[in-house]
Amino acid sequence: MARRQMVFVMPAPATAAFEAFHNHGKRLEWDTLLSKAEVEGGGTYPYVGAVTLNVGRGALRGPGMRTRFVSYESPRLAAATIVEPSGLFAYWGASMRHRDLPDGTSELIYTFNLKLRPRLLGLLFDPLAARIFAHETRRRFTAMAAWLEANQATKRG
Repeated sequence: MARRQMVFVMPAPATAAFEAFHNHGKRLEWDTLLSKAEVEGGGTYPYVGAVTLNVGRGALRGPGMRTRFVSYESPRLAAATIVEPSGLFAYWGASMRHRDLPDGTSELIYTFNLKLRPRLLGLLFDPLAARIFAHETRRRFTAMAAWLEANQATKRG
């Protein structure tokens, strides 16, 4: 299994960053990784026990990955794990921690774990898959930061 932790500074308070990611209506306005994100059974926000369907964009498009939220404490913490193996993933889990910084920005700490299947493929390629996923995660959170910055500017102006 491969694990990575990444830290990002968002140009908005933790409440706004948490909202941008977990409001499934707003998320698709900026998310470079997904073409579809929805809470199964309806609703805009996940909650502990909620299952979400996330479908990739471009080459990552497929049947999607279903995840279950195991923690959801707005605006500080959210964590989810894969419901069942999907595509090449035997396991995937991630958490996001948010905290305000003194200058009005916030820190987002994103941690993910992944394991590919079948087992032999995972033994050989889990580290490579984690590097690719980390690259996509950087792209995605850069896009989220740009969206937050534009959204904050609109609110001010």
